[in-house]
Amino acid sequence: MNIKWIKNINYRLIEWQKRKMHSVVIGYPYWLTIDPCNACNLKCVFCPTGQDRNTRTKAMLSFDNFKKMIDKIGPYLIHIDFCNWGEPLLNKEIFKMIEYVQKYLLVTKVDTNLNVEMDVADAIKLISSGLDRLNVSLDGASQETYGVYRRNGSFEKVVQNVKTLVEIRRNLNAKKPHMHWQFLVFKHNEHEIEKARKMANEIGFDSIGFTAPFCAIEWAPNNEDYNRYVVKENQVNFKTADLQCEWPWDGITINADGSVSPCCSVEDEKDDFGNILTKGFWRIWNGRDYRKARKYIRDRKALKEGNVCTRCDHIGSSNHTKVVYNEQYR
Repeated sequence: MNIKWIKNINYRLIEWQKRKMHSVVIGYPYWLTIDPCNACNLKCVFCPTGQDRNTRTKAMLSFDNFKKMIDKIGPYLIHIDFCNWGEPLLNKEIFKMIEYVQKYLLVTKVDTNLNVEMDVADAIKLISSGLDRLNVSLDGASQETYGVYRRNGSFEKVVQNVKTLVEIRRNLNAKKPHMHWQFLVFKHNEHEIEKARKMANEIGFDSIGFTAPFCAIEWAPNNEDYNRYVVKENQVNFKTADLQCEWPWDGITINADGSVSPCCSVEDEKDDFGNILTKGFWRIWNGRDYRKARKYIRDRKALKEGNVCTRCDHIGSSNHTKVVYNEQYR
């Protein structure tokens, strides 16, 4: 069967099962977050990896293990994020991974701090891999503000790496990847938003976006557009809409060691639902933990034996980007 038809049928099946909130799902997830590496070179203030909380055993995803997993679910996927708890470009096989999934007609994205040593050869590999989008985390428009959160990071190194990639992309006459500046807005850098807008084009970014972070309340910006919290009667709560978490139906997170998390926000490996390399996809996808998660989201009733999903205090607020299957996805 044509791979486009496979994706289309699976997408429609999953959307139907999601609307019905079935606890057993016969379709495959169409969104994948996969972590090439859960180590990082920076010490970001609110990141469990950067703060060495040791909630996960350090691992580097091998290309061979990546192939085993992607060959199982790749025909059904629409989108793949190469990043979660670490810096993906520390894994030198990531270029091969991105190139390999091109045969599955996926939209690919890498989130990176880009604070890595990048020579021309690496830049060529990245541009030539077929990557669709490169999100560069750059939280400030100067070293002074950038370094407050991205500790051990060099603003100038990131800027130079972006310029190198833009030049290589131009020299190769390539249209991809789209290079996006992702700016987490904190209290200490919100005054540089307009400066960053002007700098983005000068550096060579194709776009810039400003994101409200999950952070300590004292770090939250004054600008309400980028503040996730509301303080009422000395209590701090998330600004949440009445959203349904969609991860247990349409998305899956695979960590660098092959373990499966129900979403990209699950920090502790003890909360994972199994390892896809040893347990297999289907035994996890419709295993007890996934069924519990779906039932809890559907019924909103406490379960006698819960899991990380039934304890979640911001269901829906950390969902992935909404996917609509159309020509954007070939």
